[in-house]
Amino acid sequence: MPHSYTQIFIHYVFSPKSRFPIFTGEKPDLILNYMAGINKNYDFNLVCGYVMPDHVHLLINLPAKHSVAEIAKVIKANTSRFLNTHPQKKSRFEWQEGYGAFSCSFSMIDTVKTYIQNQEEHHKHHSFEDEYRSLLIKHNIEVPS
Repeated sequence: MPHSYTQIFIHYVFSPKSRFPIFTGEKPDLILNYMAGINKNYDFNLVCGYVMPDHVHLLINLPAKHSVAEIAKVIKANTSRFLNTHPQKKSRFEWQEGYGAFSCSFSMIDTVKTYIQNQEEHHKHHSFEDEYRSLLIKHNIEVPS
């Protein structure tokens, strides 16, 4: 076959180091728009995303030329740099070292998009810790004690 064809959707979830708020005064759209700009530079497709004060959800269509880990590293490194050079910066910002990356079948894209876009409402009833634990369980990943 002369060409490679892939359709790989990854639902990323990550949070700041020590759960320090991602933004204090800036609008989360500013951060999400910056992440969308990163996707243009690295040729992946940010399908949708949502920035909460203490974590981020991104749904990315990952091209075959990039690994799951590489995209997480690129997004986290670039947004850290952006947040640390932002004029309204209050203190040094860092992401936690780890992240969640969950595969998503094409048939579930709309469901995952709706889930991500409804984060604000979802977190009126569920903490991030409960949500993350639930995602791990749903994806058959051993939940740490």
